[in-house]
Amino acid sequence: MSNENLNYIDDLLKKEESSTLEFKKSATKEVVAEVLCSFLNKYGGQLIIGVEDNGYVVGFKDAQEISKHIQKYVVASIVPEPVVSVDVQNYENNEIVVFTVWKGTSQPYIFNGGVFMRFGKETRKSSSQELADIIHNSSYSDQRWETKSAIEVEIDDIDLSEVKDCIEDVNKTGREHNIPDDPLQFLSKYGLYKNGDFTNAAVILFGNRPVTFFPQVRVRLTVFQNTKEDGNLLYDKIFDYNLFKSIRQITEFFDLAFGVSSSFSNSDWKRSDKIKFPRLAIREALLNAFIHRDYSSFSSSIAINIYPDKLEINSYGSLPDGVSVASLSEDHLSIPVNPDIAHMFFLRNWIEKIGIGTVKMIANCKELGFKPPLWNVLDNTVSVTFPDVRIPFKLNEGLNEGLNEGITSLLNKPQNEGINEGLSEGLKESLIEILHIIQNGEKMRTPMIAETLDKPIKTIERHIKLLKDIEAIEYEGSKRTGGYKISELLKNAM
Repeated sequence: MSNENLNYIDDLLKKEESSTLEFKKSATKEVVAEVLCSFLNKYGGQLIIGVEDNGYVVGFKDAQEISKHIQKYVVASIVPEPVVSVDVQNYENNEIVVFTVWKGTSQPYIFNGGVFMRFGKETRKSSSQELADIIHNSSYSDQRWETKSAIEVEIDDIDLSEVKDCIEDVNKTGREHNIPDDPLQFLSKYGLYKNGDFTNAAVILFGNRPVTFFPQVRVRLTVFQNTKEDGNLLYDKIFDYNLFKSIRQITEFFDLAFGVSSSFSNSDWKRSDKIKFPRLAIREALLNAFIHRDYSSFSSSIAINIYPDKLEINSYGSLPDGVSVASLSEDHLSIPVNPDIAHMFFLRNWIEKIGIGTVKMIANCKELGFKPPLWNVLDNTVSVTFPDVRIPFKLNEGLNEGLNEGITSLLNKPQNEGINEGLSEGLKESLIEILHIIQNGEKMRTPMIAETLDKPIKTIERHIKLLKDIEAIEYEGSKRTGGYKISELLKNAM
């Protein structure tokens, strides 16, 4: 078990049972459902199977298989459908299972005809008055910005291909079952499409151009030569796409800058000798900024500022309820500011587990020899600083060499002689830019490349054709979900 998971489990086992924590030596799926239902109707919580009431670990046999079966049962049996995180850990040669739920956003939650609630260390059915209080309080949750209908948004404003990719991801992760194949039915299932209207959350998650309706989705990434005050910028770019696309492009920036070939979508927290920066910690910080951001204000913003000696991610908003700066370094529970948005990230496996992201950020930095991140809250802004993360600028230095050599080798082949003769230096640079995007991106198609490079799609189409003609790239997968990749021929020439 890795150090970050050891710290996370140690933190839990040191605690006593409470309104948000329960230990069970063993439990049936029905008992698990009752406890998690009670957490959903209160503050959220964690149920640990394989641990006695006093915190003594006894283990849980066949934990991997049984926990998945229980998770499937709980999700199908509790109404409305909850988000349930399951984590199987090996602790001192014993397997234990941690079930985690956020505080429910659609209370009351019902299991087996009853509304279970948590009272101290006990789980029991609610009384009529307690149920009435839940219903009264839950009416306020419907006023969240993300749940409101997006005025004048039509189906053409939604990127249905992104929705289909999301459906595909959810089916792969297996975190929920019986997922509709139809995009509108899928959005409707998760409350993102109601009575013929898309919600605000649907637009910023899946919109073609969400900035048209919500200018606050913009994210600015700036690299300063020295300080912010001197005004000398090495790089400055605005990202104003839907959340999934913006995060892909921002994380691609870091991969390009550090010359890392694999994608940020990789959720493996294990150390890689090729990693030159705490990529998973930065990824988690970005996800937190997007999920907890206060989108209700048009002045809301996310700013990623990179200096010679540090990297800062600043997001408009505040820490979630029940979370302090001090608690970020240990296991903690909270309700996300935007639970509908968080749910989509969780289903796609962009959020690995509930409640331990910041713990793993700290561990990831320490494991790679970086100082741990620092959090600060000031003037409606939450900031996380990575003290010694440095970007090796200029961005293109060191990135062009291999591709430049490879493409030159292909162009010098006899069959490409005619192409090589008419190739200007500017066109060659453009081809290398496209190859950078394809090499470091994921399922990159022509429109995505054109948007990334901010060039006309017709121009990119011509350059893509040229790269195909010299066999530098090839298309992989279906027309809808596939994309270009670097050819083996080019790889061998690099």
